[in-house]
Amino acid sequence: MKKTILLLLVGTLLLSVSVPINAQDAKEYKFAIKTNPLAALGGPFWVIIVPVTGEYKALFEIAVAKKSSVQIGAGYLGPSVLINLDDLTSEGGEVSGIKTSGLRIQGMFKQYISRDLNAPEGFYIGPHISYARATIKSKDDDTNKVEPVKLNINAVIGYQLITAGGFTLDIFTGLGFVSRKWNISGTDFDEEAFKDRASVGIPFQVSFGYAF
Repeated sequence: MKKTILLLLVGTLLLSVSVPINAQDAKEYKFAIKTNPLAALGGPFWVIIVPVTGEYKALFEIAVAKKSSVQIGAGYLGPSVLINLDDLTSEGGEVSGIKTSGLRIQGMFKQYISRDLNAPEGFYIGPHISYARATIKSKDDDTNKVEPVKLNINAVIGYQLITAGGFTLDIFTGLGFVSRKWNISGTDFDEEAFKDRASVGIPFQVSFGYAF
């Protein structure tokens, strides 16, 4: 994981060098809209290595000062396109299917620290927080359900590249606190596998978009 993060950060720096912009001709950007289609493979909830949800999200960033910006985001949590739990049924036919739905919201304040670049471009640091909640329930009986809840509070460092055409690549990592809770009702799931946990986490997020 650490090697992957390092390689992506190095790649971002190399890409930024490969698309130089004359400082006098550089366009000033104030807004950026971003997403990451790969999040549909696995959202914020996993059971060991199995993605419980996929995430379909959009992020919006606005520069509020010369060296700072605010970013907010929202995402719909549905079945993962990698493993669609909504297509699974029990062997005995007692459950004809399940329905997965939820929402994730997040916010971040970015303080840009690159000397020759202004928000929303360059290296940045700042706090990041996200809250996600989903419901996985039987299509036959709404009382049989699992409701995972996840809270992330992080301190992050990242880099946002904006090309001459306005296309953006945003990568960040850091350190933070993660709280996971699984509210189970009307089912006989293994409660040990769905045990509430709080731990230290290493956030990692990549997004692509367009600045204007």
